[in-house]
Amino acid sequence: MTTMGTKETQETTTLQIEQIIRRNILSLKPYSCAREEFSGQDVTLLDANENPYDTGYNRYPDPYQQELKQSLARLKGVKTEQMVLGNGSDELIDMLIRTTCEPNRDNIIVFSPSYSMYEVSGHINAVEVRSLKLGTDFMPPWEQLFHAVDARTRAIFFCTPNNPTGNRWPLEKIREVADRFEGLVIVDEAYMDFVQGGESAVSLLQEFPRVVVLQTLSKAWGLAGLRIGICMGNPILVNYLNRVKPPYNIGGLTQRTALNALEDTTAFYERVAEIVSERKTLYEAFGKMTLFTKVYPSEANFLLLCTPQYKEVYDYLVAHDIVVRIRHLPPLIEGGLRITVGTPKENVHLLELLANYTRT
Repeated sequence: MTTMGTKETQETTTLQIEQIIRRNILSLKPYSCAREEFSGQDVTLLDANENPYDTGYNRYPDPYQQELKQSLARLKGVKTEQMVLGNGSDELIDMLIRTTCEPNRDNIIVFSPSYSMYEVSGHINAVEVRSLKLGTDFMPPWEQLFHAVDARTRAIFFCTPNNPTGNRWPLEKIREVADRFEGLVIVDEAYMDFVQGGESAVSLLQEFPRVVVLQTLSKAWGLAGLRIGICMGNPILVNYLNRVKPPYNIGGLTQRTALNALEDTTAFYERVAEIVSERKTLYEAFGKMTLFTKVYPSEANFLLLCTPQYKEVYDYLVAHDIVVRIRHLPPLIEGGLRITVGTPKENVHLLELLANYTRT
């Protein structure tokens, strides 16, 4: 009885996912390499037209990054077959749209302001982007969300903590959307490592086969230069994403460097703790400055501030070799500046410069 129930569940899950996969992807025969067909170390490799002389990098890397996935799977509490790695989360966003959305036919739902690459990737793939405005509390319009959904809606993108607002969106609300929506619910958790005591949407994967969680090694792990994005989802969906994925999208040196970094969890937690502490220090200091009309609390590694003098402040900081980001996004964000939390030394220097600016 249990076996039958499991089989029926698997068949239902497969149907749920295949309903939103593009027809041509369902029948796509992916690129394959001969090395997928064997395992072993002491072999003569004459299959891939590589240079046979050892340079340390003359061989193509593992196309499925199995060793790196094993390390990440232990860290994230998932199985390797639930994971696709990308050249940054941007590649994964593009892959998800290309795998599920028919050009000039389907649509995705995003929120504004939020991470703009969802919208950019949608337009690149000739997919309609339906952008819903956040409320004054920087929350999605939960009650109006499904008014924008129709039979051709393939994905809803949630960014939590959100960029550039820094606030986290309630996991229970996202769960309610996943319970009703028949497309992909994509939860981008690029900044989740900076959240204190927050539950990840990874907890939804077992219950909802069309929930996808994006994370990254670029932010809290300090590996932005490596460009490693992590996509976690149902193994059936992962199988289709692997059909679309370029065969060697993450280089061998990148994989080895990431593996070495993941071994040093002590340094990781220490740095995250310091960034969170510095975030609090900056938030309190900015709040005391009359220069800023609003300083928003944040659960990410940046703070959003507002000032009528945002252009002048930006130019002033650039003139003193500090680069921040203008986030003037009216009417919700007037005169916004997004400032990343730096090292303690960098933060002290920033505060000194801003104090000098207010005195001039």
